[in-house]
Amino acid sequence: MGKVKFGLSAFEYGKVSETNTVATTKKLPGMKSAKLELTNELLTIAADDGPYAVISAGITDAKLEIETLDLNSDARKDFYGIEVVKGIEKYNKNLTPNDIACIFRTRMEDGKYIWVGLLKGKFNVPGMDLATKDGTPDPKTDSTTGNFVARGDGEDGDIMYIGREDNSGFSLTAFRKMVFPPVSGAGG
Repeated sequence: MGKVKFGLSAFEYGKVSETNTVATTKKLPGMKSAKLELTNELLTIAADDGPYAVISAGITDAKLEIETLDLNSDARKDFYGIEVVKGIEKYNKNLTPNDIACIFRTRMEDGKYIWVGLLKGKFNVPGMDLATKDGTPDPKTDSTTGNFVARGDGEDGDIMYIGREDNSGFSLTAFRKMVFPPVSGAGG
């Protein structure tokens, strides 16, 4: 069983359809960082002149900020629904991002991986942070943040899955099917 996590690799995503399935997935190379923020609203209830109980509203917010060396045109078409015409990305003012499911992994010192899967979210359109080259190149990243919601039943839908290779019974194939539910007859 691992004790320390480090690294980031194997970022992969797919567009989520209206039926909550994913027809195909694509790799996104050049990942520099991924920061997952979850909000679990807790409320302490007072009674009998002191704290009495703590109640939870569940996960109320899930955000994933990713930084990649280049968010390429293919990923931008999938994430944001833009058109690429004769090599030019066209961003319409009425742009509506597509729903995306994604997975990535981090490694433990024992060589096993922890896989993170987010099930349904929309990423914001990134800006640019550029600077003149002064001596040694200093590449800047493209940064985008995805806001994720529950997929499936509005009452009991899941937001994310975490699969650990050090847990007995873990199957990457089963994990991938849970994150990227295939269209009947299609692979992921």
